[in-house]
Amino acid sequence: MVDTTGVNPAEDYLTHYFDIARYKWIFVISISLFMVLFLLAFQPFGVNNFDPHFHISLEFVLVVSSFGLVVTGTLAVNEFLLRPLLLKQLTRLQLYGWLAWVYILVATVVFIYYNYLGEWHDLKWASYLGFIRDISMLISIPIAGFIFFIRHESLKSEFVRLQSIHLEAPASKLMHFCSDNQKDQVSVALEDLLYLESQDNYLAIVYIEQGIRRATLVRTSLKRLESSLDEPVLVRCHRSFIVNLLRVRSCHGNRHGLKLGVDGADRSVPVSRTFTGSVLQKLGTIPAQT
Repeated sequence: MVDTTGVNPAEDYLTHYFDIARYKWIFVISISLFMVLFLLAFQPFGVNNFDPHFHISLEFVLVVSSFGLVVTGTLAVNEFLLRPLLLKQLTRLQLYGWLAWVYILVATVVFIYYNYLGEWHDLKWASYLGFIRDISMLISIPIAGFIFFIRHESLKSEFVRLQSIHLEAPASKLMHFCSDNQKDQVSVALEDLLYLESQDNYLAIVYIEQGIRRATLVRTSLKRLESSLDEPVLVRCHRSFIVNLLRVRSCHGNRHGLKLGVDGADRSVPVSRTFTGSVLQKLGTIPAQT
C-alpha cells in the first residue's frame, strides 16, 4: 500500500509540518499579516499616539505595513536559514523552545524598528520588556491558529490516507471462531468480517453476509481470542474491539478520541489512546495482499 500524503502516521504532526517549506511560509506570513491587520484595525499600544481624532492615512498604512515586511523577513531568515542550521532534527521539546525564541525575536525586532523610526526616542529596558509582553500576546493568536491549522491538516491527511487504502484479502480465507468449550464455532470469510466486540462473557462477531450486516455471539473472551489470532489485518484497537483493517475506510477525531469508519458497519469503531499509535501505524504500513 502506498501512502499518498507523505505523512507518517506515527510521526509527531507538529515537528513534521514545522519542517515543510510550504507550512513555514504559512507560519511566517500569518504572523506578519495578522500583526499588520490588527494594528490597523485596533491601533493598540498607542500607535495612533492616543489621538481621539486620529484617522487612518496612507502614510500610517505604509508605516504599519513596513513592520509587517520587517517581521516577514526576520521570520523567513529564522525559519529557513537559522533553524535548519541549529536544529538538525526537530523534536517536540526543541520546538517549544524555538517558539519561545520566536516570541522574543519578533518583539526585539519590532522594538528596534520602532525606535529606528522614532530616532531612538524610547530605547529603554522597561520599554523593551513591555514590547516583549505586548507583542507576545499579539502573535500568540496567529501562532495558536497555525497550530490548530496544521492539526487539521494532519487529521485530513490521515483521512485521505485511509480512503486510499486498498487491501485485498484472499477470497478463500476463512476465520474460525470457537467457544471456550469448543462446542460452537462460527466461520467467516476474512473480507466479510467487520469487527469483533466484547460483550460481557461473549464475543460478538459482526460481519457481512449476502450484503446484510449480521452479528453472532460466541462464548469466549476477546483477550483469549486475540492471543490465538495470526492474521495481521485483525488489530486490537480498544479494550472491547478488534477491527478488520480491510474494512476501514475513514477515520475521524484525534489521538485522544479516534473513531474508525468501517465499510458495512452501522457504527464507528472506537480507538482508545492506548492503541491509537499502533493502529495508525499498521494502517500505514500493512502491504496489500495479493
